[in-house]
Amino acid sequence: MNLPSDHWDQSRALYGVGGDDEFLSELAGIFSAACPTLLKSLEDSIAAKNCFSIADTAHLLGRAAQNLAASRFTEAALVVEKMARRNDLDDIGNAYYALRQEAGRLLDALGDFRRGRFGLTGSP
Repeated sequence: MNLPSDHWDQSRALYGVGGDDEFLSELAGIFSAACPTLLKSLEDSIAAKNCFSIADTAHLLGRAAQNLAASRFTEAALVVEKMARRNDLDDIGNAYYALRQEAGRLLDALGDFRRGRFGLTGSP
């Protein structure tokens, strides 16, 4: 089942894993489990004004989302990463907020995918 989504390109993600639907579901599950912790780490790094940690964590989030063909989330993470690499923290709170918004949408879409794949109800 390939559900359309503005938050990730399931067909492209599936192609990226050689058509292995089970592996894609595992990747989606790993991302869904790790994302909230990484976002919290990013938030803490922003509060501490630790540009290296901000850039590193944003890069990790973006690369993980890239594996899921989640271009909106990937772009939002890249904005945060670039700001940190330039040591430009003046507006990073807004960039982080945009990333969190994209994270919520992506996590919802991935949950829908996993529930649909396994016929589950509730959280994946």
